[in-house]
Amino acid sequence: MSRKLKTATSRQSAESPEGGDVPSGNVSRQRPSGRRSSGRKKPSHVTLPLGVRVRRKSWYLALINLAGLSLLFSVLLLYAFWQYTEETVVHSVLLAERQADQGEAMDASEDLLAVASVPTADDGELLSLGFILEKYRTASGLSEVQDVILQGNYNENGFEFRLKLLAKSPRLVSKTLEDDALKMVYSYDGETAKIKIEDAEGEMQQQVLTDLLDQQAIILEGAVLALASSQLPDMLAYTREADQTFEDQIYWAIQRRISAQVSMVHLLDTETGLERVRFVYFVHDGERQQLSLQLSDYRQQGEGKLPFAYTLKFNGKLRGEAKLDSIQLNPGLMRWMF
Repeated sequence: MSRKLKTATSRQSAESPEGGDVPSGNVSRQRPSGRRSSGRKKPSHVTLPLGVRVRRKSWYLALINLAGLSLLFSVLLLYAFWQYTEETVVHSVLLAERQADQGEAMDASEDLLAVASVPTADDGELLSLGFILEKYRTASGLSEVQDVILQGNYNENGFEFRLKLLAKSPRLVSKTLEDDALKMVYSYDGETAKIKIEDAEGEMQQQVLTDLLDQQAIILEGAVLALASSQLPDMLAYTREADQTFEDQIYWAIQRRISAQVSMVHLLDTETGLERVRFVYFVHDGERQQLSLQLSDYRQQGEGKLPFAYTLKFNGKLRGEAKLDSIQLNPGLMRWMF
């Protein structure tokens, strides 16, 4: 009986189809693959010319970075082109305005010449002023100069300093005196004079320049371009004065009004047209005082001759003396430098 049962069981196992239901026992089934192959797998590297192999991901990142750099370079190039175009347009406009102003000045000069044939004193003074200024600008070569830097040595009350003086039209001035122990920066913005002092330890002090004599000194020394404008002067600010004698020599005199209380007088050589002296009169300690600046050591600089030395005198007594090493014309000074 036991033998027959084993035989029946063996037959039943043999007759059962694969994968069919089996009442008992363990049947192994083939599990379907979770992911079917979708074709040929992409290579993980990219082959460049000359047989160089690069990882595909790195190659894509390099292309993205290159595209970003190209975009940035294009933006910078467009910005540079825009700036160049803007500067060109501004320069063209300024040049046109300058030519127009020069044309008006020439027309005005021609009108003055035409009127000068009529013997009227006022017109004669206007013509004399224009003639003198034109001669000065031709001799000095400053008609197109907007700013200037003077550098050299300065002696004041027996002390030696390195000097750096900046001047920009119409009335911006900065004067630096420096030695091993002290640095003093005087500045004038057309209205207010200030002083900034730095000692050897680097401590800085800045204040408004209250001493009237020091105020007039920085204004007088900084008037390098006072007569340099290529346009006809404002008749309310510039007046032709009678010729003046200074140290036994006769000079043309032009007075320039600085404020309601102060005027500066410029004395020009009648032969060369160069400025030799400029001075101011002001009231100090209840008395009328004179501060003068005498120019000397003229040398060829650019298209004209400029002074490489000057002396500052207060009521005829020496106050300061400068000897210049260099003069820079149109260095491109900005307002914040003053």
